[in-house]
Amino acid sequence: MNSLSVTSQTWLQNFRPYVNGERVRWLEFRLMLAAGESVDLTLEFEYSYLIGDPESSLQLLCEPNAESVGLVCDPPFGQLVEMAEGLISLTWHISSSQTSNGPFELHFEMPDYQGMPHSPEIPGAVINFVQEVDVLFDKFTATFDSSTVYPCHGASHTLTVRPKLSSQFLNKPVKLLWSGEPAEKLGVKVWPSLVNELILGEEGLKWELDCSSTSINGEFSLQMAFIESKEVSLPLTMSLGHNLVTAERWREQHEQWPEWKIWYSYHIRAKSAFTNNVVSGAKVTLEWRGGTSYMNTNSQGEARYNDKSGLYLRMFILNRYDGSTVRMPRL
Repeated sequence: MNSLSVTSQTWLQNFRPYVNGERVRWLEFRLMLAAGESVDLTLEFEYSYLIGDPESSLQLLCEPNAESVGLVCDPPFGQLVEMAEGLISLTWHISSSQTSNGPFELHFEMPDYQGMPHSPEIPGAVINFVQEVDVLFDKFTATFDSSTVYPCHGASHTLTVRPKLSSQFLNKPVKLLWSGEPAEKLGVKVWPSLVNELILGEEGLKWELDCSSTSINGEFSLQMAFIESKEVSLPLTMSLGHNLVTAERWREQHEQWPEWKIWYSYHIRAKSAFTNNVVSGAKVTLEWRGGTSYMNTNSQGEARYNDKSGLYLRMFILNRYDGSTVRMPRL
């Protein structure tokens, strides 16, 4: 049995907590998770006299029961983990599900060490932003949960965020955060400016994403930051490109020497629905008797399939912007 006296200061003096590699202070520690998010909670103890002590095994506990708020931990909550010789830190990987929601409290214990109090409590919460706000990209429902929407070159789009009537963020200051390819590089203009904090009133907020002059494909993401609580949503990813096209479609007849057998080639030419320019690199799906294959439009915006065996069924382009398809039926 260890005879060294311990107090609540033992945790502050021997352990330094980190979240995803960033140092946090015990007495200011608050763990906020978006539903579906995961974090690494690390305790660093490089110079602690407790290293190698057989009574110093640690366990991380969650109150209320972790299952009630949808949290899963690796190693599991309540499992003892040794502070073995040669280690300077231990890490717990904490995950929330897409349906997680609610407050919780974490703390560490060293149950085999006589008289050791538990660590300072770590208050936290899982915020399910789907239950807090409604999000529209133009007229399409979106969510801040790592989903993807598809803005288009030559178009201007609107992102709308409206709080639900029961939302804890109603009438609170918020800010939209941008990450990924810089707006300046892509040529996307955002209004109101992303530097502005805005009040999320009952009528909601709108941001215009002006892509009317863009030409470079790229990805970026937007997150909603809630200023007072310092909570940040999961990202809504935006994949900028020619995501809505129209197409010209035609068939050409050929004869093959020496039998002069007739066969057909099928053609599709993709054009931007907004700029009317031909679109190179558009993914074309080809269905034929025996399977499915894919090709991309060339620099003239064209794709061609030579059907010498009568296997052709159809070819089409899926518009990622709205899920519509541009089809070329069998002619």
